[in-house]
Amino acid sequence: MSSIKEILESTGLSAQRGVYTGKIKPKAYYTFLRLLGTPAVNADDTESESKEMYRVTLFHKGDFEAQLNKTLEVLRAAGIYINSVDTESYETETGYWLVPITIEILKE
Repeated sequence: MSSIKEILESTGLSAQRGVYTGKIKPKAYYTFLRLLGTPAVNADDTESESKEMYRVTLFHKGDFEAQLNKTLEVLRAAGIYINSVDTESYETETGYWLVPITIEILKE
């Protein structure tokens, strides 16, 4: 499986862990953070699969719906479970819409 960064960037936008650090921020981009890493399946006291939960945030200046739909499509195609798409918010200071998405990934 590709990394979260690679999967998100396959949509055509930049992605960075934590905070976007570029000097000039693009019109739209992603940030992502790992929220949880835990065993998902144990057998004979050995972890055979693990589960990781991430918070992906789409930052977008303008109408973000098409990009959000593309993002969800790409994540699902990569085998990632969409846990939730939370309520978007608008930052008046920056002009960005923020759309938080919580995802889960099973790893063997």
